[in-house]
Amino acid sequence: MKRLHIILLSLLLSIAPLFSTARCGEPKVFALTRSEAVDAVSGWFEKSGFAVTKASGRESLEIRALKGNEEWIVTLKPHSPLASEISASYRMSGVRSQDEVRNLWNFLSGYGNGSHAQIDASSSGIPGSIRAWRESVVCLSAKTADELYQFSGFVVDTSGLILCTAHNLKGVREIVVTFSDGRTRPGTIVKIDEERDLSLIDVGTTLRKAVSPVGGAMSVRSGQKLFSVGCPEGLSGTIYAGVISGPPRAVGGQRLWQAGMKVYPGSSGSPVFDEQGNLVAVVKGRRRGTDSTGFLIPHGTIVSFIRGGRHGKK
Repeated sequence: MKRLHIILLSLLLSIAPLFSTARCGEPKVFALTRSEAVDAVSGWFEKSGFAVTKASGRESLEIRALKGNEEWIVTLKPHSPLASEISASYRMSGVRSQDEVRNLWNFLSGYGNGSHAQIDASSSGIPGSIRAWRESVVCLSAKTADELYQFSGFVVDTSGLILCTAHNLKGVREIVVTFSDGRTRPGTIVKIDEERDLSLIDVGTTLRKAVSPVGGAMSVRSGQKLFSVGCPEGLSGTIYAGVISGPPRAVGGQRLWQAGMKVYPGSSGSPVFDEQGNLVAVVKGRRRGTDSTGFLIPHGTIVSFIRGGRHGKK
């Protein structure tokens, strides 16, 4: 059943571009009836603490959501009997932010695909230093003989190197890397360490912005606030806040930090930052039976892995 779920999720993700071809600021089409879309969007805002009003026009319906100095305006039109055209704008203190609209697109994409990943309608509590790293985070899919796996990674060198976890790469035949703007590139494993659960993927092209492990935080304290940026269930650039919930512990012979943080399938490989935007860890996975406790690979392990050289396998 788990394999079937992964395969179905991957197939759904493969057709997602059909509903995500618009550029920033343009409307998008989602495979939801207008009534479904209205209920989904209204419920999303209400769950995030916004006051919601609706106004019906001749061919469209407008949803306005207000909370403090934040304002959303979402317009929904029928695209077909089973699809809706949706446009959205977000302002904080009168300043427009397309970055926040991405949260809505991720939510609706996940909603249509049956995703359980939670996405908040407001990122006002997330520092700009964290949101700025979305561009460097990628979604990866790896194909083995009989399965497709989806996970996260991030650019660590503008020459084309992606850092990710290694636990789904055994026997991999094909790797596809999807960037934040929707572009895709094939990836090649150039280094893998199964003990540390880390891998370097080369996409063979120059990239604009990288997260440098050098100068990151070598240690964290219990209760410290952290942020992950990744692709839970394929939802690119999704940010979760969390805290270190205990001292380092050994899991499978590896020293890991435990965090109270949302971790869903696909989150492994997500970079984790402190409030200043410094890299402190990588998401390894979650505690079995929960989506709110994650295990993190510490910064020191990341640096040790990268300093071991670019090429070769261990």
